[in-house]
Amino acid sequence: MLEIKNLTYTIGNFTLPPMNLEVEEGSYMVLLGPSGSGKSVLLELIAGLRKPDGGAIWLDGVHINALPPAERSVGMLFQDYALFPHLSVFQNIGYALRLRRVPKGEIREEVKKLAQKFEIESLLRRFPDTLSGGERQRVALARTLIVRPRLLLLDEPLSALDAPLRSASRAFLKQINQSGQTIIHVTHDHQEKEELATHCLQLGHAVA
Repeated sequence: MLEIKNLTYTIGNFTLPPMNLEVEEGSYMVLLGPSGSGKSVLLELIAGLRKPDGGAIWLDGVHINALPPAERSVGMLFQDYALFPHLSVFQNIGYALRLRRVPKGEIREEVKKLAQKFEIESLLRRFPDTLSGGERQRVALARTLIVRPRLLLLDEPLSALDAPLRSASRAFLKQINQSGQTIIHVTHDHQEKEELATHCLQLGHAVA
């Protein structure tokens, strides 16, 4: 599904060594390593938010190095969830479909389906600053998944949650993966690896 060959990237004093990675469809790949080891940089290269210096990224057999993020069928959930504070939960979830000029009726149906699946129907009229950490995470996941990406990228998705919410969120992410969604998950938490990963890649030491 995803194949990375000899991918390299340098910014400032950080250099990502030649990276080779294969991610099978339906797998849950955990990228494990300390802060500064390049985990988030690798996600951003896959998502198209950074341009590699060398090497190639293939998704479903298509070379995607030159494709803009919106054309990659890759969804990315950032560590802070990056919800739009001035939009309601409903508007946040449906945002990407509105950009694609999907008819309003279809947007309503798609948002409703995901809200039911993620058990956030009661939140649709609320705004992000009124939500708990776990609720914001589910809203952000729904917003990312509404365009049905082939690959879901998670950048430290549980780091802002307290211990009880982390446990519930791990179970929720596992459920999403078991429904068929391919996931790459960045973390430095070995418990997340033990509970979630079908495959794991250990990145090297942090750059000082």
